[in-house]
Amino acid sequence: MSEYIKGAEPDRWHWMKECKQYPRVVIERRLKRPSSDLCDECLDLEKIKLRKIAAM
Repeated sequence: MSEYIKGAEPDRWHWMKECKQYPRVVIERRLKRPSSDLCDECLDLEKIKLRKIAAM
């Protein structure tokens, strides 16, 4: 299960620790995936990870 975190405003929600924009200081946390304001880089990393799993 992923944990979604957000740093100081105007940060977006992150869940991939490999993300270059992953915040060092966490302002908000949640377990349920937010419906908006998701990090574009985390989304891209997630897609790559899912493709690798599907190829196995």
